[in-house]
Amino acid sequence: MNTVSDEELVRKAQAGSDAHFNILVDRHTPTVYRLALGITGKRQEAEDIVQETFVKIYVNLQRYSPSKAKFKTWLLTVARNQSINVFRSLKRRTSRLLVDYDVDRLSPDIGDNPVAQSYRNPEQMLSLRQETARTQSAVKQLPERQRTALLLKAQEGMTYEEIASIMKTSVSSVESLIFRARRKLLEILE
Repeated sequence: MNTVSDEELVRKAQAGSDAHFNILVDRHTPTVYRLALGITGKRQEAEDIVQETFVKIYVNLQRYSPSKAKFKTWLLTVARNQSINVFRSLKRRTSRLLVDYDVDRLSPDIGDNPVAQSYRNPEQMLSLRQETARTQSAVKQLPERQRTALLLKAQEGMTYEEIASIMKTSVSSVESLIFRARRKLLEILE
């Protein structure tokens, strides 16, 4: 089923096939989770957002039209909106912009990471974790729109056009957001 396009899976799901919808869920859960985690900074909320996003997609599946957008674009737009709503709620509840990352919990499979595996020395592993935490902390300091654009580009490998569609903005705005995000990250990390 990996060769079947998202749009074909959606068409079959719209015709009533839960099995085809489940394939879409399996295919896109990691992407939605990474985006949600990048925006909210909280594992539990990101997991909840994944569920809420796919429930919304399922309920509104008949409204999806491939002529308007790619399925992935539509899905990530819903996920982004869900994430922003949760992030705003978290911000109000905690009265602070930044939330604490637990590096060990955020990257539980660091041992499976080929880069991390190359660091057999505990001091090198500690250094890698500290650098990861420092980078994650810097990303948290970015404004939401810069952070979202950067995560979609860097983590998901999306094109500027796809990001613009998800964020409901122009390609030049996305380019500017990513440029400013990278510049600000460099300032923070220096």
